[in-house]
This record gives sequence, C-alpha cells and structure tokens, in this order.
Amino acid sequence: RSLTPPETPGQKMTTLALSASLRPSAAAKTSRRRRVEPKLAPPFTAPEAEDDAHNDRRQQIVGWAASALLLSAPHTAHAETMKDMYIAAGKYAFLEKEFNDLRYAGVKEVVPGLASGVPGDESSVDAVKVAYDAEKISHEKLMQTYWKHVDPTRGDGQFKENGAKYRAAIWVDGPAERKEVETNLSRLQNSEIFGKGKALVTPVLDAPPKSFDPYPEDQWKALTNNPKAYEKDKVERQKAFDKLWGFVQYCANRLCGYVRFAPNCTGDCLETFPELRERNFGQPELIGDIKITGGSGR
Repeated sequence: RSLTPPETPGQKMTTLALSASLRPSAAAKTSRRRRVEPKLAPPFTAPEAEDDAHNDRRQQIVGWAASALLLSAPHTAHAETMKDMYIAAGKYAFLEKEFNDLRYAGVKEVVPGLASGVPGDESSVDAVKVAYDAEKISHEKLMQTYWKHVDPTRGDGQFKENGAKYRAAIWVDGPAERKEVETNLSRLQNSEIFGKGKALVTPVLDAPPKSFDPYPEDQWKALTNNPKAYEKDKVERQKAFDKLWGFVQYCANRLCGYVRFAPNCTGDCLETFPELRERNFGQPELIGDIKITGGSGR
C-alpha cells in the first residue's frame, strides 16, 4: 500500500499545468528545426567584362546616330538622274496614256502641252514632256514605245488625225540621243515595216522645243477622263498597232499552233526591237507553206 497521500483536486490541476509548461511548444520546435540560408554575394564581374559591355553599348549608340544621319540626308545623287524627253505624235491623249503606263518602269510624270519650233509650219503641235529616272529606264527603251505609236511616214498629221497640230516630232538632248534616234530611224526605214518604199519623215530636233506650254491640269489624263471624245481615233490607232506590232497564229508545213509577234518586224527592225528575237525564238518564218489561223495582226 502506498504511503503517499492522495492528491486533492486542486493539487492535480497544479501538477497538470506544471507539466504542460515544462513541454516545449510547437513554435519552439519549429524554430529549432529551421535552417537559415546564407545570403549569396552578387556575382563578380571582371573589369574587362564591364569595359566590353560599355564599348558595345557605345557602338550601338553610334550606329543609331549614323543611321539617323543617313535617313535625314538629302538624296541629291539620285535626283541627278532625272531627265526630260519631248515627243509629238498626233493627239496628246494617246502618248500621254502610253507613257503614264510606264510609271512602274521609271517614268515619274507626263505633262501634255503645245510645243513650237517644228519645221514646215509655225503653229504649235500637241506634245508631251516625259520626266523619267534614267537609272531605271533608258531613253532608247522609252523610244521603243514611241515607235509603236507613231506613223513616221506622215508629215501632216497622224493616222486619221489630220492637220498641222498633229504633226510628229522628236526632240533629242545631245549628240548621244541624236545618234540613237537617227540610227533606229534608219533601221526602221530599211526594214520597211511602215510600208514598202515609204520614207520616214518625222523630224529629229534639238531639245527643248522652242517653247512648251503645258495644258491646264484638268485636261491631263484625257483618254482616261474623257474616253468618248477619242473613240474613233482610238479604233484607227488600234488597227495600225495590231497590224504592225500584234501577233499572228499560223500553221507551217501542216503543223499548227505557232505564234509570232510583230511579224512585219524583220531585218534591221530587229536591231531596234531585239527582244522580239527572244519572243519569236523557235517559231518558223512566215514563208513557204503558211496558213494564218488567227491573231491580232493578220
């Protein structure tokens, strides 16, 4: 039998409280288990690396500044390639349209007006001034378009456009252009593409014209803005173009399906239009057993 006297209720409660106070708390346990991570020092950057980064940044800023200067500098060199060409061949509306269609190739502006100084009559003629970038398109290439839309056999008009106002003329700027135009005029004469035995009488004059008076701007792009006024003349011009510069479909030696472009452009004419040699490469000549089956130039 135990000699320890029994605890009273008060003593029991005191004992329990003392026991609880002697046990470590959860927070204390947690604080003892927590690991404190050491703080890492910032990465060391060598002085050489800092210098390289600084130099790279400085070069980048210099590059930006140089680009800005280039963008802001005026492009004077390119402006020096701009040239003007003056030509006449009947009603101005037709040449105006043909050369406006060459804007994608380097033509910048086409201005219609009245030009004076053509021999044979003191009156002015319908003409156009073509401003173009000589680095993108040559004078000779522009003249190829002119040769296809002029009747150089007439000195009193063009196609069905009669009268001194509609005479043809070419103005050339310097000896090089004169040589180019006169050489091609001679080639076309020799080839007789414009008619057997017909003389080509279009004058080649020194540029600029004696005077050139532009039409008011509301009269520009006449063929586009007022097509009905030119319907009959357009039909006549289209017939002439198709006959000389169109194409034919034909059979040769009983084989069909051949196509030839500008069939009347032969001999010296091909020196003025060398691209026709490539387009007609492999196609039989229109001689011998030939049967025309279609096309615009038959």
